[in-house]
Amino acid sequence: MPKYTEKEKRVRKSIMAPVLAGDPCPPVAEIAKENSMSMGELDEVLKNLEQSVCVARQNETHAGMEYFQGEKMEVPAPELGEIFYARPFATFKNHYPITMNGRQKWYGECAVEVCGISNMFPGKEVVVDSICRQTKEPVELVMRDGAITHYAPKTLRVHIGVPLRKFFDDTVGWCDYNSFFSSEEAAQEWRSSHPEVKGITRSPEEISLLMRNVIGSRLPYDYQLTFPLIKTLLNLKKYGLTRPLESLKGLPVPDPFWLPTPHVLKEMKRGGYKMYIRFSLF
Repeated sequence: MPKYTEKEKRVRKSIMAPVLAGDPCPPVAEIAKENSMSMGELDEVLKNLEQSVCVARQNETHAGMEYFQGEKMEVPAPELGEIFYARPFATFKNHYPITMNGRQKWYGECAVEVCGISNMFPGKEVVVDSICRQTKEPVELVMRDGAITHYAPKTLRVHIGVPLRKFFDDTVGWCDYNSFFSSEEAAQEWRSSHPEVKGITRSPEEISLLMRNVIGSRLPYDYQLTFPLIKTLLNLKKYGLTRPLESLKGLPVPDPFWLPTPHVLKEMKRGGYKMYIRFSLF
């Protein structure tokens, strides 16, 4: 499996250093200039960072968008080719404001990512304020070091809209339906008017554990997604990766929603992605 070169590490630092400081993400032309690269060289580097789930660039499908997850955008969306997500952060103002040490300078990528975003601020209490996609009821999460210490309402659910196997179909759009719902009933109401979205819901605790133990902290500039095989298999239910099988009296079995298929490799090849995702036993 390929590892990041010093070039890729430098580019990721050029992106993440200002974002972590609460400053705007620099334009790609500025990133190229800072790292003495041609735009062609930078395109390749950003493709590798995108494959390892570290960035996502604005694409034609989402260019010019006026709504993000059903909410009217207060600022224009990033232009085509610019950094859309400096994962786990969004590079634009949205309904996932993040507060740390009383400062609100950051915005999260989606409901899934913000459940683990305190990994990016070690030792600090992090607060995420959001809303239910259906009822518009306020949502609050309080976290520290990747663990949720409080959330409201207590019936809160995290909705994941697109199966993992379709991630590389659209690395920006995978988050379009990853939203908070104030309750399972609210999620069901929303689904009834959006039958085309075949998503699932999980508890904030399950998603937090998944983000903390499988995705891990993206704070190091040389971060590459490393999938811990045995650790994950031993904790499938705890991480929300199972579903109850009614024919076996509710026995939890692996949920196909999370399982990769040959389609993933097909889309990676079509999109020109290399295998920068790595694997470990634990």
